[in-house]
Parts: sequence; structure tokens; C-alpha cells
Amino acid sequence: MKGKAAVLDAIAVFCRPGWRARAVAAFFSGGLKCIRPRSAVARENLRMVFPTASEEWVRDTVKKVYEHLAWMVAEYLALLRDPKQALEWCESVEGKNILDELKQSGRGAIILTGHIGNWELLAAWLAQSGYPLTAVVRNPDDPDLSEMITAYRSRMGVASFEKHFVMKEAVRFAKRGGFLGLLPDQAWNATGVHGRFLGHSCYTAGGPAAMAHLAQVPVVPVVSYRIAPFRHKVIISTPVPMAEGLDRNDSIHENTERMNKIIEEMVLRAPEQWLWLHRRWK
Repeated sequence: MKGKAAVLDAIAVFCRPGWRARAVAAFFSGGLKCIRPRSAVARENLRMVFPTASEEWVRDTVKKVYEHLAWMVAEYLALLRDPKQALEWCESVEGKNILDELKQSGRGAIILTGHIGNWELLAAWLAQSGYPLTAVVRNPDDPDLSEMITAYRSRMGVASFEKHFVMKEAVRFAKRGGFLGLLPDQAWNATGVHGRFLGHSCYTAGGPAAMAHLAQVPVVPVVSYRIAPFRHKVIISTPVPMAEGLDRNDSIHENTERMNKIIEEMVLRAPEQWLWLHRRWK
């Protein structure tokens, strides 16, 4: 795995906006389209969520997902040379005053987003903009790969909490004025909240709603979309209205449903930029 890290570091040195990034993106895109990882899963998910869509649209969307992921890798590797480029590449930002006011007041927040757009670039933009961001992540089981990814995030100024060991630490962090980045759009087991996502039954982690309940901080939806390679639009929305006056379990269930609806809207705005390769509906 250390050899793979060395290869990626070498690509990062080579990669920069322009013909070099196009070559890197073409390399990864070609590999993905040849190997077609989880293409059957992606097509099944798309047919389920968009039952009236044509097979041509489904196939085309899967290809666009691969292209999106390839550009995501190229952009991220290019960003490693100079993380401040994130401020330039996120050329359009809506609602920045929402985060600015929270930061100035010293109040923490939960940053709600998903595996949409270039989410790693979004984290870098938040960190490079001076927001006190720590992301809740699920690192790979391989320790060398986990160490490499953590080191890359550290270069971007992004700290992280390991998803399965963070509740108390994360709540304290948010209470002290930190911005806690959460991406609760992946599948969860039966200990999670049972509900619907994009019209179909599944389980969602109840941790984000529980953290919001315990920390008593606003949940702010933040998402970015690629307009073109190295050109992104960040959208920061007003805090999610959270249910109040309920007991803990009902509060977690209701607020998880509300968060799911927000992420649904993010996905439907640019479905080709979401991670359809994931088995969301287990």
C-alpha cells in the first residue's frame, strides 16, 4: 500500500489544471469504464429510483458517474500541491454569510452533506476558508491506506473523527464551536433509523440526529457541484428546522427523516454526481 501512496504522490506532482489533469482524468475514466466496478449495482439503483427512465439514460448516467469520479480524483490530486486552490476552484458560493455568522458568534454547527460532487474538495474549501471543520469519516480497514487518506486530508487542513468512535468527542467539539462534517447518505444496519430515501425503504444512521440533539447546534446543509473541471459551485442553505418537544427516540427518527429529505434534494439536482455505485438500499 505504501507503494500505491508513492504512485499517487507522483501523480499529484504531475497533475495540475490543464492538459495534465485531462490526461489523469482520462486515465482513471478509461480504467473505470473498462473495469466497470459495481456497474450492475449502479444500474439497479438508478432503475429503482427512476423507474420511467430509459435504458439509454441509465447507461449514460453510469458513464457520467465514472467520469465524475475520475475528475474527482484528478482534482483532488492536483489540489494536494496547493490546497488554497480550493478557494479559486469553488468560484461560486451561495449562502456564505450563514457559516460566517456562526463562526463569528462562536457557535458550532453540523455541516450536512453527502457523497455528491467533489465532497473532498468541498471539505478542503471549508477548511481553507477558515471554518473549524472536522469531518466524521469511515476510514478503510487497511491501515496503510487509512494512514495515506488521513495524511492527504491533513494537507488540506481537514481533521477527522473515526465514525464508529466519535459520539462524545464529536458532541464536545460542536459544543465548543466546531463545525462537524457529516455525510449520512450511505447504508446502515438495522440499528439505524428505518425510513425512506429517494422513495425506497432503507436504514440510515441515527448518529447525526443524535449528535444534533445532544450538541444543540444548527444543522446546515452544504453541497458543491461541478460546473466543469476545476469549476465548482457551493450552496449553503439555511439550517434544517429540527423537531422539538419529542422524546429522544422520536426526535432522532423525525430529524433523520428531515436530513434524508435534504440530501434527496441534493442528489436529484445532479444525479450523475452522486455515488450510485454504493448499495444504499440493502
